[in-house]
Amino acid sequence: MKLSGSQSFDINWLKGQLLINENGAEFFIKDIQVDVANHEIYIQLDNESCVSWDSIKNWSIQFQGGKN
Repeated sequence: MKLSGSQSFDINWLKGQLLINENGAEFFIKDIQVDVANHEIYIQLDNESCVSWDSIKNWSIQFQGGKN
């Protein structure tokens, strides 16, 4: 994801936001999981799949105005 300037907010605010992958498919963020041992962040999507935070760096995000 490309962001302008410094961005900081409670990670839980990502829940309910819309992600759009490089092919135009849309997913809502259902949950955020942290693998503390391996220093990884995973995003659980509304279709029950999980993707690593690093793997979605070229996706778009559309903020829906608050967490669900």
